[in-house]
Amino acid sequence: MINRQDLESLIQRGDGDQPILSLFLDMSVNSDNKRTHNVFLSQKQTQLEELNPRLRREVEEAFDRAREWLGSEYAEENRGVVIYTAVGGDWLETFQFPVPVANRAVIGPRPMVAPLAQVIESYHHHGVILIDREHVRILSVYLGTLLDEVEVRPEPIIDAPHSVQAGGYSHNRYQRHKIEEMRHFFREFSREIDEFVSRYRPHDLVILGTEENIAKFRDFLSEQVQGMIVYTGPAAVDGEAVEILDKIRPHLEAHEEQERQEVVERVRDRVAHDYLATAGLQGTLAALQQGKVDTLVVARDYHHEGARCTQCGFVFARDLDTCPYDGGRTQREEDVVEELVRMAEGQGVAISFAEPGQVDDLNGVGALLRF
Repeated sequence: MINRQDLESLIQRGDGDQPILSLFLDMSVNSDNKRTHNVFLSQKQTQLEELNPRLRREVEEAFDRAREWLGSEYAEENRGVVIYTAVGGDWLETFQFPVPVANRAVIGPRPMVAPLAQVIESYHHHGVILIDREHVRILSVYLGTLLDEVEVRPEPIIDAPHSVQAGGYSHNRYQRHKIEEMRHFFREFSREIDEFVSRYRPHDLVILGTEENIAKFRDFLSEQVQGMIVYTGPAAVDGEAVEILDKIRPHLEAHEEQERQEVVERVRDRVAHDYLATAGLQGTLAALQQGKVDTLVVARDYHHEGARCTQCGFVFARDLDTCPYDGGRTQREEDVVEELVRMAEGQGVAISFAEPGQVDDLNGVGALLRF
């Protein structure tokens, strides 16, 4: 599994003495129930060896290292694999996860992180709360997978059948005690959820149970937790986690897609009114390099070649021989979208990866600006 700390570590690694092979593999099965990554690996190895003739042997060794890892460490339930390895060295960093990535293989001075960032930014970490009046389960869910589970089942305050039958409680008194017991448990469950949010830092929360219990329980939740709830619905508190996740997945995907569309619409509206927004690669690159960007919108799997000034470091979304700002010599930048994502992640800018068709009118890239 992957997380933001992994991404930050790769970004901080920076350029090294040895080139890095970055491999992104779609490990999904096709209609014939077969994976096709080996065909992709063979084709890309041939291409990269031809592009790097002086490193032919080192490139071959890097691909062999990747294949060896796939043969021994890859878990077949995962649909996405990312492999970083040094060309001419032995450094190896790998990730595998249950969602696919687009096939890609690049040799560059540092690990390519944009496709990995796309996975991390496109899938929210959810907290799923299953509640009844005597029991709560809290599931930590990321990339559609159960990461952890917290369960609280307190001891009843009174023994219902014995107490009523023995005359220890009248029916009305018993009902009052059960209501007070529920309130006691709900306060305890609310504290558990506060602790869960603090510890696991989910992006949002789902509450499942009966409509009545959810309505009563929400009265005990903090304002912060209330604001994180994106869906409520029916479910048995002791249900199988896999079935629960399958049931809520369409609702969560719909909510995430709505969020992405809303961001795109805000960018489009502000660009139209020329108010704190930008569209297109060059304008967005300039805004990022000036620290102005609040939220970045990028088309999924978008690539674009450009140039970088060797003197001031400014990045351009077109091929230039000299920098227009200081006259410095430029060098070809293999993918300026990679640089765009790196800068955004380094500045703590929110990134939303949209379907390409949604941002065609923005030329694939846009941003909301802070100033």
